[in-house]
Amino acid sequence: MKSISKIFIATCILATFSLATQAQDKKKEQPKAKTEKKMKLKDHVCTQTCHDSGKHVYAHGEKGHTCTDACKK
Repeated sequence: MKSISKIFIATCILATFSLATQAQDKKKEQPKAKTEKKMKLKDHVCTQTCHDSGKHVYAHGEKGHTCTDACKK
């Protein structure tokens, strides 16, 4: 009988620890696209970079711009 109660107590302790690790809140990251949509976008204005490359180069905050790692620096 003592061994059954020891097994039961050990099982309860393990269950408590496993539930405690699952109960921790994980922070959810906000999608960055939602924060960018709040910003009012300006119309594109061609610069010298557009003329040199032969295609439009959109600056941050202009319509048509897609943020990249280089933009975030």
